[in-house]
Amino acid sequence: MLGATGLLGSKIYDRLHRNGHEVLPASRATGVDAYSGQGVAAALTGADVVVDALDMKTMSRRRATDFFTTCAKNITATAAEVGVGRLVCVSIYGADDPDAGRAYGYYAAKAAQERIYASAQVPATVVLSTQWFELIEDVVRRASLGPVTLLPAMRMAPLSADAAAAAVADVAMNPHSGPTVVVRGAEEADTLDLARVILQERGSIAGRRPRVLRQLPYLGRAIAGGALLPQEADTVVPGGIRDWVRAAH
Repeated sequence: MLGATGLLGSKIYDRLHRNGHEVLPASRATGVDAYSGQGVAAALTGADVVVDALDMKTMSRRRATDFFTTCAKNITATAAEVGVGRLVCVSIYGADDPDAGRAYGYYAAKAAQERIYASAQVPATVVLSTQWFELIEDVVRRASLGPVTLLPAMRMAPLSADAAAAAVADVAMNPHSGPTVVVRGAEEADTLDLARVILQERGSIAGRRPRVLRQLPYLGRAIAGGALLPQEADTVVPGGIRDWVRAAH
């Protein structure tokens, strides 16, 4: 498994491990670098399923595209060479919308990654998840200056990272999964709605108590207007932001 130490990846790893599967957490710490290709063949040899949950924190379209496409090419090519049975890639619902990717380069990079997996010589499933509740604090942190928080307007159907990880693990354990699997939360909300609930329930968000909390569509009208909202999904996770906040405390 690649990306097993990240927020989502660690949860996928735990879920698979608890279900009795032998999981190799491949990372640079264990001598595996998906970007350079170092150690990838050794890590993938003998694997029935390879899960790619790699991530990169960047706002740069160029850096994100280079990272995700280079890693995807190395993983898919090596998987074919060493006889891996299946591939599972974690991505974001709506990232392949041209309007969303035009405004937000990270989404364009994920869309490019999806295309590489879709054309892989090894059977591959791309799990398209909507946004996670856990990411709202990071969004607030990036969007704050002093007492003012100006959020990017995003219409979404969020779910917890735990629920997303469970969906990815289920796909990894299901040899009959199709080329894409969509997972979303049951409730729809804007970034501002979610941030306000967390602030109300906890008294602070990302260590801040903003006096001014607003949102603007600076990631584009498509993202603000619903490009990230699946109309149909393979898995709809019940519960909303208040359930998640209260369960976490």
